[in-house]
Amino acid sequence: MKKLLVVDDNLDYLRLLVSIMKKHFEVYEASGVKEALQVLENTKIDAICSDFNIKDGTGLDLLEEIRQRGITIPFLLISGDDDCLLAQRTKLCRGAFCSKTDDDLIGKIKSLINTETA
Repeated sequence: MKKLLVVDDNLDYLRLLVSIMKKHFEVYEASGVKEALQVLENTKIDAICSDFNIKDGTGLDLLEEIRQRGITIPFLLISGDDDCLLAQRTKLCRGAFCSKTDDDLIGKIKSLINTETA
């Protein structure tokens, strides 16, 4: 089963997303940058779905850090704001961007793993 890391400091949203994604993936969770990096050090993750605003930084900080470390796994940055500048910065780091309110958020997370790590 493919492994997905979900990062969000809103624990209610994190639990909801994890409960949905557990039907499709082995799911790991973190609430901030440091915790997510620890998971990545200890587990081979196939993709990351991170909120923008997280504990001890941002999802973009996490994306930039893992790219600097040479980690090239698929990364989906999600945010409650549909911000074009944020989407462009995410794309520059070879990540994807999606609004939390996107009707197809779950489908985009699934396709992140299914198309990029197949």
